[in-house]
Amino acid sequence: MNIKIASSKAPFLALGLALVALNSWGQTLRVDSVIDSLGTTKRLEKPAARVVSLSPSATEALFAVGATVVGNTTYCNFPPEAKQVAKIGGFSARSMSVEKILSLRPDLIVSSGRIHAAVVDQLARYGIPVYAYSPASFVEIGEGLRNLGTLTGNPARGKDEADRLAAELAKIAAIVATIPENERLKVFWEVYDEPLMTCGSSTFQHAIVAAAGGKDIFTDLSAAWPTVSGEEVIARAPQVIMGADDHGEKMTYSSIASRPGWSQIPAVKDKRIVLLPTELVSGPGPRIAKGVYLAAKALYPRLFP
Repeated sequence: MNIKIASSKAPFLALGLALVALNSWGQTLRVDSVIDSLGTTKRLEKPAARVVSLSPSATEALFAVGATVVGNTTYCNFPPEAKQVAKIGGFSARSMSVEKILSLRPDLIVSSGRIHAAVVDQLARYGIPVYAYSPASFVEIGEGLRNLGTLTGNPARGKDEADRLAAELAKIAAIVATIPENERLKVFWEVYDEPLMTCGSSTFQHAIVAAAGGKDIFTDLSAAWPTVSGEEVIARAPQVIMGADDHGEKMTYSSIASRPGWSQIPAVKDKRIVLLPTELVSGPGPRIAKGVYLAAKALYPRLFP
């Protein structure tokens, strides 16, 4: 007598498939851990779908990686869509409204690091994750783009943006490498006129000058924004004077040439006063390579048509 016993594997097989599916679903929600600009490890339970940005550079980076930005500052104007986003205040922590930020129900806030410590400390009690985006180098901008892509569920786009930036900078670097050291132009970067301030070797402006093939005349100063004298600038004889274009009438050829003794500076004699777009050279945004290119073109127009 043959007795057939019904297989009991089917129910277990179905259960196993269900568990695999559930595990896969969980993996799509899980966000890899990243390290922000303050060295803090961040990990979200799921990709951030409502992000508030506290700086223009962070806003640009977030839009570049495809994040959904629901709040930013009055200074955030790129891309154009950023202007349509709800405003939470100006750039300083003092000008920002914690109540407005909370009303936007963010699941991630992107700050500029310690400069926003006051508002971040207030938000900490509500348990909203904060990622500090304050890159100190071109490489760190790329890392920031990757991290923001990861946190917002767009890791591939974050990687693509980082790779694009690296490729653009590498292309410029390859051309700059052909310029003999003794033919590289000396540059004075003017940050402010009264008091006269320049950029130190730890700033992005210094990095832009170097990447563009220029020789910063104050590369020996490590402070971020050191005050210098007009006599020092004259003595170091820059061949080009650069700055951001938000100086207005303070940085025209006539105003600079009228400064005592400055008419003898090579840059003034040759009328090589260069103003670069503020939004491209004043912060660690994803368009920084465009700022470097414009600086390089101003220095060596034959090499950068």
